[in-house]
Amino acid sequence: MNIETADDFPARVAKHAALSDPARLRIVDLLTLGDFSPTELQAELGMPSNLVSHHLRTLEGAGLATRHRSEADKRRSYIRLADGALEGLAPGREHGARRLLFVCTRNSARSQLAAALWNQASEIPSTSAGTHPADHVAP
Repeated sequence: MNIETADDFPARVAKHAALSDPARLRIVDLLTLGDFSPTELQAELGMPSNLVSHHLRTLEGAGLATRHRSEADKRRSYIRLADGALEGLAPGREHGARRLLFVCTRNSARSQLAAALWNQASEIPSTSAGTHPADHVAP
């Protein structure tokens, strides 16, 4: 099943790589609340400005954040989440997935639990399977 185009995959990989650092993930969490200046981010994160700048360049390079000048005096810059920054991070309906399969070794507990939890949280149907199915469900 082809769940995404070859063009989408590298962009998704870049976003996940950028978000793998705890400081960058925290920056993105903060940016979901609104725009921040680099100085405000520095104070919030308690890290030096050169390290904040490094993280912001990485987020910009992955298409997660953008900079813009203040509308008042055009001197201060602010960081905001890029339009659609968080879209496409997980494969799902927007990528054409019609169903999901959870697989574990025996299909006696873990994959069945995962499928049940998924079915409660998503409209995309799921099922479970095992590479060496057990005779019964584990208690």
